Amino acid sequence: MRLRFIFFLLSITLLNARNTCNAQVVEIQGFVRAADGKPINNVIIHRLGKTDEAGHFKMAADVLRYCKTLIFDKKGFVPTVISLDPKNTNLNITLEQEKDISVWDIPTCSSARGNGKRLVGKYLILSLPREMKFKTGVDSDYRYYSMRLTQGGKTHFLNGGWGNLYGGTYPSGEVLLRMQHYTYRRTSLGIDWRGVTKDGKYCRYFGASPVFEIYFYETDSKEAANVFDRILEGICFNLDK
Repeated sequence: MRLRFIFFLLSITLLNARNTCNAQVVEIQGFVRAADGKPINNVIIHRLGKTDEAGHFKMAADVLRYCKTLIFDKKGFVPTVISLDPKNTNLNITLEQEKDISVWDIPTCSSARGNGKRLVGKYLILSLPREMKFKTGVDSDYRYYSMRLTQGGKTHFLNGGWGNLYGGTYPSGEVLLRMQHYTYRRTSLGIDWRGVTKDGKYCRYFGASPVFEIYFYETDSKEAANVFDRILEGICFNLDK
């Protein structure tokens, strides 16, 4: 009798857990079209898939825990980020065509590059001024970099890292939605994003998904942002790795 009662309690617990999980996971679907109404195929839905020939997508997502935003992107169109609403699971997304279709071809590193400076990175190499402090560390599946700049008694950080799960082409949708305004530039390895947040901070996210390496900063100092930008503009691709 006691064993039967324990089994009954266990069944109720498992049933409640399953119902809770089912309540969190919802099916999201919709269409991605151009401004003229034509469907767009192979649109990347960041970390979740792509659209089919009809511009249609469908996925099951744990909205409450993992998917607060969606980023839609395809070369030739302006990347678009939206906030997810669990009450609205049928989406119609319109992508505007890009006016600037140029791509920054990241140069390969030369053997003489960085002479007199510290070189940082695995595939995407930065030439770091010697006066900037630098540290690196490893976790189970990634390596991180932290570059420190001190100006006027305040410390600012340019961060980065490499690893299969560390980062990719896109910052989080939440980061983009925090921006008052932002721009992006396509590169031969990903996208270079920069902007200003609604509370006045300067941000940049340099993503390169083919090599799983990124650099990023967020600072309230325009001067520090300028220093970090000059470093990032000198980036090169290390073919020897």
